[in-house]
Amino acid sequence: MQEDGSIRILDNKCPHKGGPLSEGIVSGNYVYCPLHDWKICMKTGSAQGGDQGNVACFTVEVEGDDIYVFI
Repeated sequence: MQEDGSIRILDNKCPHKGGPLSEGIVSGNYVYCPLHDWKICMKTGSAQGGDQGNVACFTVEVEGDDIYVFI
């Protein structure tokens, strides 16, 4: 969950070497790959800075206690 209360769902593979983003550090709207510290925007899935590549982002709907992810 983001600081603003929104939920973001991304593919779990960094576009660089497939690092497990679920094991990375989240800061603001970004997740940092635990392997090589690539910074990935959780809103767009795009790598930041001089890095290039994208991670798939999925649409999320929350209804009560249920979370639906559209793949």
